[in-house]
Amino acid sequence: MKSKSCSSWGIASPIAALFLLLLSGFIALPMAPAEACTTILVGHEATADGSLIIARNEDNAGASDAQNIVRHAPRNEAFTFNANDNDFTWPMPPNGLGYVAFPKWQSEDQKDLSFEETGINDYGIAISATETIFNSDAILAIDPYVTDTGLTEDSITSVVLPYATSAREGIRLLGRVIETAGAGEGFGVAFSDRNEIWYLETASGHHWLAQRLPADTYFVSANQGRFQSADFSDSMNVMSSAGFVEFLVENKLSDPAQSPFNFFTCCISDSEHDHTYNYPRVRELLKLYSGIEYAREDGLYPVFVRPDRKLTVQDVAQGLRNRYQGTPHDPYMHQNPKESYRPVSVMRASLSHITQTRPDLPGDLAVIQYIALGMPDLGVYMPFYKGVTDMPAAYQGATGEMDDHSMFWRSRKMQALVLQDYPRLAPVAHQIIADFEQELAVRQSTMEAGYLALWQQDRDAAKALIQTFTDQAVADLEQMLDELIARFAKELDLESLTDEQFFELIMGIEQKYHFHGA
Repeated sequence: MKSKSCSSWGIASPIAALFLLLLSGFIALPMAPAEACTTILVGHEATADGSLIIARNEDNAGASDAQNIVRHAPRNEAFTFNANDNDFTWPMPPNGLGYVAFPKWQSEDQKDLSFEETGINDYGIAISATETIFNSDAILAIDPYVTDTGLTEDSITSVVLPYATSAREGIRLLGRVIETAGAGEGFGVAFSDRNEIWYLETASGHHWLAQRLPADTYFVSANQGRFQSADFSDSMNVMSSAGFVEFLVENKLSDPAQSPFNFFTCCISDSEHDHTYNYPRVRELLKLYSGIEYAREDGLYPVFVRPDRKLTVQDVAQGLRNRYQGTPHDPYMHQNPKESYRPVSVMRASLSHITQTRPDLPGDLAVIQYIALGMPDLGVYMPFYKGVTDMPAAYQGATGEMDDHSMFWRSRKMQALVLQDYPRLAPVAHQIIADFEQELAVRQSTMEAGYLALWQQDRDAAKALIQTFTDQAVADLEQMLDELIARFAKELDLESLTDEQFFELIMGIEQKYHFHGA
């Protein structure tokens, strides 16, 4: 890390000295090579405004995996995609659609990007890729992952989103890659369009199952396959790899003569750590949205569930920010890094997205990616409309080194400071973030009304309103985060940190609250 030329750490401060001692211990801890996410899908009959929502926290191995916004122009020529994660390659046909995504910074100097995570293409098709899941030892013994050359989370968005003209087609395209090249690991992937949401889960190295989300339900997943029953004769709502049922029967993984098909019991890993790492997250979200508490510990929770109220973007954000608040399992408020329940919101999240599709609006307004960088509990969901033309500089250029200009590192700094004294500082941060998001929502409504008044007469002028709104909102967020960083650093007597010391502070607090598991 490079240090800025500034004054030295105030070692005379007892608080700063204590943090230095803590850092020296935490930085020595090994970084677990783990990625883990939480997914929430909501059908249009289960939302308050009739929109479709796919959302997920992208949790990484550590706190320095910055992700930047990238707009891909349409590609007329054919080429071969080369993964960075393994030796997977895939032929990319000509006439690929343009799309916006959020790749990891490490791949920006590579031939092709990696881990694009969430995206919207020019057709308005949205993807969330991926939820890390684990298939069972029994099925992988027969059809193992193709780890060297198979499709992994590294490449899914990059090879599928440019060619998907519907959510259903996205599933078919993804399924074909899995069947042809194999899956290099287990994953779940969501697609949405103006009409429906589909979700795919791997079953093994070459098999998969996908289901359409019933419009009046929601679905949650936490690092484990969640499908159970499936009607394979219902092609409108269920798709799978070719010969999947026959494969299961032939290998004695499922016997329809003895018991109904259950994807979870025959294809999904169910290990001891699921009881603290995954199950509590699913139970907590089912409780949040349906008011039902589940005591069972076998993972067989309801899959497609009706909420007890119509859900909003704010409700989904509440779920992605969940930390078991109001319970003994809140690790941050109780300052208990050894808490056994892994919360939904963790410091190693690189971004959280809530992608909303509103089918009754013009294309520029119809699809919005709400993006919160870093830890969702202390992140701000910034709306990026499909109609944004110029990507904000603050959401580009972040790397693995500390900087003062990117939204990623601004967010990380503020979050790391709050976690030094969460009970005292988090309520302040939460209120300021809530006020900012509420005021932003009012400005969104005003901008959208202006857009709708203009778009039939002058679509360029209407589109310019989206850009002006976005630029101002990003500038306001930059100012708000800078003010919070200065305020909290002063309260903690940490105003004199160099970039190197601030980086260590961030890495140390993440390792303290790492929550090993997936």
